[in-house]
Amino acid sequence: MSRGPLRASAEENRFVLRAELQRGDERVVSYGFDITPGSAFVVTDIVGKPGDELGLRLSFPRLLDPVDITARIAEQLDPSGPGAPAGLRLVFEPQDKLAQLLVRAHDSSTATPRAWRILFVEDNTFIRDVFDYGLRVFFAARGAYTVDHADSVDAAWQHLESGAYDLAIVDYYLPSLTGADLIERVRADERFAATPIVAVSVGGRDAREASLAAGADLFLDKPLVFRDLFNTLRILGQPNRPDPTPAKKRILVFDDSPMVLEVTRAALEAAGFSVAIAADLATFEEHRGALDPDLILIDVQMPEAFGDDVVLTLREGHGVRIPILLVSSLDENELATRAERSRAAGYIQKTAGMVELVRRCKQALEVTV
Repeated sequence: MSRGPLRASAEENRFVLRAELQRGDERVVSYGFDITPGSAFVVTDIVGKPGDELGLRLSFPRLLDPVDITARIAEQLDPSGPGAPAGLRLVFEPQDKLAQLLVRAHDSSTATPRAWRILFVEDNTFIRDVFDYGLRVFFAARGAYTVDHADSVDAAWQHLESGAYDLAIVDYYLPSLTGADLIERVRADERFAATPIVAVSVGGRDAREASLAAGADLFLDKPLVFRDLFNTLRILGQPNRPDPTPAKKRILVFDDSPMVLEVTRAALEAAGFSVAIAADLATFEEHRGALDPDLILIDVQMPEAFGDDVVLTLREGHGVRIPILLVSSLDENELATRAERSRAAGYIQKTAGMVELVRRCKQALEVTV
């Protein structure tokens, strides 16, 4: 086991994300940093050995949609000193969304920051000064931010009632009432319920669990590395650049005929779609989970199950709502009946040919490719 400290590097692209770990029935909400497309340090009390698998979800409140990952433990990190958190170095298959974040981190270093309005709830004057200094360094452009300070729950509430904030950072230990009391009050008021809240404390697990239970989006241990938090705001606060090559729509084709599968895939890929094919139920389910298709084409007469029964199972048993089309050489009236019974989005007769199949797929997805 490594005994090295969980220290911040000097790299400008460091950022901190909410990290949710899942192992069996055990779920822990924490945070991760030193993020790369294929690895992360996550602060956690979970103990494991190298190679153990964990479910990992990385996100940031209101700014980064969740990235769900199957991760492996590469290294267990023990606390290096008083107050230093324990954690895990996790590795996983490279994630495009994390790679894009790193690109944004580099590109945003010279970009004009968006205007942030931040509420910082902390009763320690020196820490408030450190916070202000960090803002001046990382949001150097004039007008890039405004920050209001509050040293108690009541003072914070007065600020909240004066206008909307892009982010609230709340210390747990406050006079009279705790930060968790404030967070719970904020979440109970529909005017402020959507405000992103980052809770901070030296209180360790108890403060973390209380803050998260009250509704904090993210909890960070003190001593807080403000650089990482400010970098995260700078990176995620930049508008996404338009992608010059829109993502291809994904189609999953399920048919027991290898020839039909290959011909259908060739026609759809030539039309600009991303295509996966499956000749049996096991492969179909594997691709459905991995591809997250926008459209599914299913043959009706197959050895393991009728296609319309598969569609009905997807609709009623798995809550699948994407368009699903039955594809078969059956009589049109029978196909129409099967499609209606199974709640398929429609049907395509194989005798209509590939040109019609491609047209119907475009129609179902309402795209021009």
